Amino acid sequence: MKLTFAYYKPQFLVPIIGILWSVSSWGLSMIWGYGILQGTGPSAIVMLFFAVYEKWLWKFPILKFGNTMPNLNGEYSGNIVFHWDGANKTKFCGIEIKQTCSNIKVKSVFKRDNENSTQSVSTEAFIKTDEAGDQHLYFYYHNIGSCKHGDTLNQHDGMNVLEIINEGNKIILKGYYFTNRNPQTKGCIEVTRRIEGDK
Repeated sequence: MKLTFAYYKPQFLVPIIGILWSVSSWGLSMIWGYGILQGTGPSAIVMLFFAVYEKWLWKFPILKFGNTMPNLNGEYSGNIVFHWDGANKTKFCGIEIKQTCSNIKVKSVFKRDNENSTQSVSTEAFIKTDEAGDQHLYFYYHNIGSCKHGDTLNQHDGMNVLEIINEGNKIILKGYYFTNRNPQTKGCIEVTRRIEGDK
């Protein structure tokens, strides 16, 4: 697990480390006295707390104040709109996001009638928050392409810039993408997170 602290708030991070270290050090000294556990025990407890927070606790509202990472976990569906061969075209787009408090992985599937689906996987993903508090998801991706049965989508890399629109339970990702295909392709994308039970 890669822990970067990039999305942790310093006003949460520093006091938590100090409090956990002090309390665990005092507690261990009361149980075992001063010894090797007095030095290594508090470090292990602090690391264990952040390992649990990184994977699970960061999502809970009561502890959400400690980070700036929006919870985007889930499956999204929508469309991409692009210009190709002299015409505007549309494709279905499905996105799956898995994340912790420090890391984001994005998988995308694209499909159009009479074509095979293709998949993109993010090679790097991050979230930026601007001065107004608006957040955008950026991710670079690799698409393996599809040349089956007459498909013409070759392997390529690209980038997405998606605004995160949070409407309570409903999260919309909306923005644009571009690729390094020759000729270059680009377009707009909008997907909405599916509510559990939706199909």
